[in-house]
Amino acid sequence: MKKKIAFIEMETHSALLEQWYLLVKEMATIDFHFFVSQKVFEKLTAIPQQHLTIIKTVATTDFSVFDSIIVNTLHRNYDDYKKLFAEKPVLCLVHNLNYSLFFKSISLKNIFQNPERFTYFLKLYLKEKVGIRRKEILKAQQFGVLSASALETIKKEGKYTDKTQLIQMNYCKQFEFSSATTIQIVMPGNVSNKRKDVDLVFRVLKNLQPENKLHFTFLGKPENEQVLHQLENLKATCHQNISITHYHQFIPWEEYSKVIAKAHVLLCPIKQETSFYWVDEVYGQTKVSGAEADCMYNGKIGIFPSSYPKMDWYNWYYTDEKELTELLQNITLGDLRNEYQKLLPYTEKFAFEKVKNELEIKLAM
Repeated sequence: MKKKIAFIEMETHSALLEQWYLLVKEMATIDFHFFVSQKVFEKLTAIPQQHLTIIKTVATTDFSVFDSIIVNTLHRNYDDYKKLFAEKPVLCLVHNLNYSLFFKSISLKNIFQNPERFTYFLKLYLKEKVGIRRKEILKAQQFGVLSASALETIKKEGKYTDKTQLIQMNYCKQFEFSSATTIQIVMPGNVSNKRKDVDLVFRVLKNLQPENKLHFTFLGKPENEQVLHQLENLKATCHQNISITHYHQFIPWEEYSKVIAKAHVLLCPIKQETSFYWVDEVYGQTKVSGAEADCMYNGKIGIFPSSYPKMDWYNWYYTDEKELTELLQNITLGDLRNEYQKLLPYTEKFAFEKVKNELEIKLAM
């Protein structure tokens, strides 16, 4: 008999939900259904309607026919999950360890660095009381993290090691060297200085004078009008061998994947320090960048700062602006073609069937 699992996503991470679908639909021992909010539903493109139900709240939804539950994101509305945690085995994915498990306090510097979201975050803490209620997550039977580095952080902290496991969802869907004659460099995710060093990238582009033609795609929504203006200005003033494409709004997952599939490399200028709901987080330690999944799923080499923990994947790293400039200044198709031979063993290690089979064993337990 198949194990029946309900997946819940009421907040965000719609792309991760679609990754779940692509895996579980091939699992012979798992029966599944996705329960989502209206706003999540509007961002989904890969999950067929028959596997989806739009719900208003978790508290008023009947999950009695399911053997277990996977909560894809839990950062708000904790009271809605009390009954579910008490009645069902729940695996809750944890995306921000300091906020969700270590319960770090708000950092004042984050309040001043995010003035545009002051009213929104104040509502979360004063009206929704997320600061107090976030400890409800501890009532989940199990926690899941999406990277080995996050699991290592939990082990070092010495908390919740007995109920946390690595949920390895990243697999390599395709491995193909782009046939484009212009070098395609894609920066995935929102064009925001909150989580990426976008200013560094803009400075590099401004001064870059490559001999080879480079096409940069900023594959995400600009953070604000200022960033959008900077992009437009770069398009008009950068070197003649550089061309730029950018977007103005959220990009559906299928289009997002098509653009990345044509890339030669992914530019991932991840900042080491970031925050979530005014709580300090550290990329690669307490928080995972979606750029990891983008590289692995699409079989691409990523360009990361050396401060980001080494993934189990073949990437390039830079220590500062000078190194990144030199890397992009001298990049060639010939070098890239040779480098992709080094990536081949990793694509085999994270082949779809291998990742799917190992994950199915965990889910079926």
